[in-house]
Amino acid sequence: MNNPEIIYVSREMGSAVSTAKLMARTSSPVLIEGESGTGKELIARLVHVSGQRGKMPFVAINCGAIPENLFESELFGYRSGAFTGAVRDKPGIFEAAHGGTIFLDEIGDLSVAMQAKCLRVLQEKEVRRVGENRPRRIDVRVIAATNRLLEREMKIGRFREDLYFRIGVLRLCLPPLRDRPEDVEVLSRFFASGYARQLGQAVPSIEREVLEVLSLYSWPGNVRELENEIHRMVALSGEGTALGVELVSPRIRQGIRHGLNGGVKGKLKARLVSYEKEIIKETLDLYGWNKTRTARHLGLTRQGLYRKLGRLRIYRTDRN
Repeated sequence: MNNPEIIYVSREMGSAVSTAKLMARTSSPVLIEGESGTGKELIARLVHVSGQRGKMPFVAINCGAIPENLFESELFGYRSGAFTGAVRDKPGIFEAAHGGTIFLDEIGDLSVAMQAKCLRVLQEKEVRRVGENRPRRIDVRVIAATNRLLEREMKIGRFREDLYFRIGVLRLCLPPLRDRPEDVEVLSRFFASGYARQLGQAVPSIEREVLEVLSLYSWPGNVRELENEIHRMVALSGEGTALGVELVSPRIRQGIRHGLNGGVKGKLKARLVSYEKEIIKETLDLYGWNKTRTARHLGLTRQGLYRKLGRLRIYRTDRN
């Protein structure tokens, strides 16, 4: 169930990967939505390598990292002498991706003015280098990604509606890690193995209590945050030492401290499950058992909340 660097066991991520492979059959623009750290670029690369352009260039650019005054020269290129420092002709990123795929990461960070310039290129399928009058034809597949809610950005005038419909012919939303906690274990083992080899250490085992703690944490930074945590734990562990609870960072332990220090007796797993059930029931009571508001308050999707209700056997008549 693993694609290059896409590690999962959950149905949610499996569905996203299957959809990405279906999208690879066409050259239509793709918009990948999801929180930071959910793996949007990995999915974009999967769409690229699984399609007919897979052997052609895949060029990624973070739209939020380019100063506005350099945007045109970076994306469209420039002619020698076009401005101070332009000592030779330079193709832009769109030209570099010719025949392949350009990945416009965090496209929602573009200013409205830069959105208009991008839209023109996508509509006309040509670029004009800074300092040149002659347009150059380009053949690229566009995959864009954002952690913003672009529909909301359109309503307040921060994102162009015409660009949204141009890049969003095909849309894919990646689930956050908190909605697929079953992936925490397989990802943790994958990262532990990779970083141990990188550090020249034997691959460590991970204590079950650690996996239970990590599965309960909400991971606001998603897979990227989990990777960082496992990297830290491996780096601090001794050669041949299992990764134990004492290596879990204070930030994560604090995030679930009530579950660890509550009055529920028994093994860690039972205590964590009891705390999770208590929090969900309290929130449901707070919102009069309104599932939508409860899910929003807990940072879950409705589907994620319903899965937890079934797993924890929480019912309206359950007042224990």
